[in-house]
Amino acid sequence: MHPVHDADALLLLALVLASKRHPATLEETIIALHSVRPELPGGVRLREAFARLSAHGLIQPNEAGYTLTAAAETLLSQVPVRGELDNRLFEIKRALIDLEPVAGIEPIRLESQRVTEAVQAFRASLPPPTKSERFAARPGKQSRPVRRR
Repeated sequence: MHPVHDADALLLLALVLASKRHPATLEETIIALHSVRPELPGGVRLREAFARLSAHGLIQPNEAGYTLTAAAETLLSQVPVRGELDNRLFEIKRALIDLEPVAGIEPIRLESQRVTEAVQAFRASLPPPTKSERFAARPGKQSRPVRRR
């Protein structure tokens, strides 16, 4: 048994969305990750997830990007399509526990700079936060007790 991380399950769900019609580029994968869960995993965790999933034969690189293998599609067919995200992630992680690395498959090694550039390009494409979003993001505003006069 080996450890299974949340980033592995998130990356599989994101690649289901991103590589539906054509191989997904790294940028498209990051956009899909954001649509699955707005808090993106860190660059190191993302690179490690690519390496782990490709070593287990679930992701394969193409000249145009990344796609899921038949083994990944079989694994994901056992996961409920509907339901809460946390339940789906739990079921994917449960299915990933039993997998063993496939011999002879070279894991995908993403460069740190490439991942950083893709995440920065994605964040630059987001619209600026509204005034209420900036206020909600200020630390300490929600936890202070209200003063009474």
